[in-house]
Amino acid sequence: MNVLLAQYWNVKRETEDEYLTFITEEYNPAVKALGLTIVGGYYVEVGVGPTTVAVMSCEDLKLANDLVISEEYRNITNKLNLFVDNRKAALGFSTGRVSKQPYTIQEGVWKWNHSYNVRPNKKSDYKLILSKITEALAQIDFVELTQEWHMLYGGAADYILEMTFKDPIDIARLLNNQQFRELEKLLKKELIIDYSSRILRSTERFDKPRWITL
Repeated sequence: MNVLLAQYWNVKRETEDEYLTFITEEYNPAVKALGLTIVGGYYVEVGVGPTTVAVMSCEDLKLANDLVISEEYRNITNKLNLFVDNRKAALGFSTGRVSKQPYTIQEGVWKWNHSYNVRPNKKSDYKLILSKITEALAQIDFVELTQEWHMLYGGAADYILEMTFKDPIDIARLLNNQQFRELEKLLKKELIIDYSSRILRSTERFDKPRWITL
């Protein structure tokens, strides 16, 4: 099972140098030692903040849940709070309906993430439309439908549908795709509520200094 642990925060500008040292020398090694894989860092270009997103993953939901309540995790998070504010956390897992492949680092990419809740009486219809969206995007070479996440807590809604692009211009190209537009319109009009989206840019600093800030 792919398990997603996302941390969101804003860096306090007056402590940025100390923050960079802390992330490289303490935070990254600490979360790795706990059993988490650092997937990457993103900067929110369009949508609601916080502006910095750090993404970690593991293959066991119980392990992830145990880690976030462990003393070691609380200690390293308390240190992180010295350098950031507006920190939030979200935990979720892959539904397996889009991909069952391991969730890995993707450098030099842009993400268009869609958050929403499915109408209670539309679950079956939603699954059908999701399969059609999956089939449609598989035919387009400039977008990857990467994952569907079910968020247990901390997300803007119950589901995140994650799309990956090499170039932000391709997001606009997708919006001009007639088949996608029709499916998206049906999805928003009849099947989901509480919709929001964010466009994120990979910082390309995964295990290096400044890997989760610009």
